[in-house]
Amino acid sequence: MYLDTDIILAIVKPSDWLKDVVERKIKVLSDPKTSVFTLVEAEIVLNREVSRGLAVRVLDKVKERNIRLLPLTEKMLTKSVELLRKYPKLNIFDSIHIACAICEGEAILSTDLLFDEIEEIEKVDPRDQDA
Repeated sequence: MYLDTDIILAIVKPSDWLKDVVERKIKVLSDPKTSVFTLVEAEIVLNREVSRGLAVRVLDKVKERNIRLLPLTEKMLTKSVELLRKYPKLNIFDSIHIACAICEGEAILSTDLLFDEIEEIEKVDPRDQDA
């Protein structure tokens, strides 16, 4: 399962509205993964909204949970551009996350409601009982 930035933020932030449910969900995933791009986005958000000290701990927190890091590939970036052209509401960060998940043949774990509109991807909300 590919982890979106909101999932990574829930892992890293000491108190996050999703923290408990995400921590439980991560423990049962067989091969959680995310991209290096997700970590960069999380670092930007944390540096801007919380603290630089927390931003620099993102990689450590991801490694502690054995979340596999995917590199960005040309194939992923090409897919991202296709998605941006097809879905005008998508921003660049989200299109890259979705493209990474698609290229890996994975669903995306996220609370982003916009992802429900993207035909090419299965979104799993961590709050769902079946997730």
